[in-house]
Amino acid sequence: MSQEQRPINIEPISSDVDLEGMTKALVNYCDSFGISISIEAARRCIEHFLYVIQVNQVINLTRITDIDEGIVLHILDSLMFLPSLNLHASEHVLDMGTGAGYPGLPLAATSNADIVMLDSVGKKVRAVSSFIDALGLDNAHAVHARVEDYARENPSSFDCVVARAVAPLSVLLEYAAPLLKKDGRLVVSKAPLTDEERSSGLQTAKITGFVLSDLKDFELPCNLGSRQMLTFVKAGTSKVKLPRATGLARRKPLA
Repeated sequence: MSQEQRPINIEPISSDVDLEGMTKALVNYCDSFGISISIEAARRCIEHFLYVIQVNQVINLTRITDIDEGIVLHILDSLMFLPSLNLHASEHVLDMGTGAGYPGLPLAATSNADIVMLDSVGKKVRAVSSFIDALGLDNAHAVHARVEDYARENPSSFDCVVARAVAPLSVLLEYAAPLLKKDGRLVVSKAPLTDEERSSGLQTAKITGFVLSDLKDFELPCNLGSRQMLTFVKAGTSKVKLPRATGLARRKPLA
């Protein structure tokens, strides 16, 4: 087994850590946004972040290592997808560019949907696989692949695709289009869009067969930023053959 494939050793969480207090803080944040989450699911989300901090000492997964900021900027920010997704057990969801496992792992911890977490960086996928094992999540899977290559092997396979700020909106729409089933949804969380990104995104949506069905604006707690949650529905077929050559979406956007 290569170094890239070898599981990462995850140490148990110290008894000195105020896991109960952190869990309650997360539940309270969720309550303030009308998001229902069980104590058990919230605890798993906190444990995940603590594992991320642990592994971050040897693999660069996040710049956010403060517990209070991480609860908001990683966990709550991921759980904000839930109202837009309304996930069911039979649904297949793809998290594009999962990084340290966000938003995919919190979504897996709080639903019975089947969640695939995709990333092109092998060491990140290796870390996420270790987190999944440590948390005992049977409905989560980490995959190492470029999104265009994965789309070629798994066309029209997903009910939902999710992404945080991993690429411009136009690129995310192009990535998601060949992966989604008819009437599938792309849900994207971004900092407030510039006029340029919004315009190019909406033009790309028309080209790739999407319609914008919902747009929500919200403020994160503790003055930690603003977010826009955009939901697109794949209502038609793309006017161009997708996926294009790997890397072309970023180098030469459709709009």
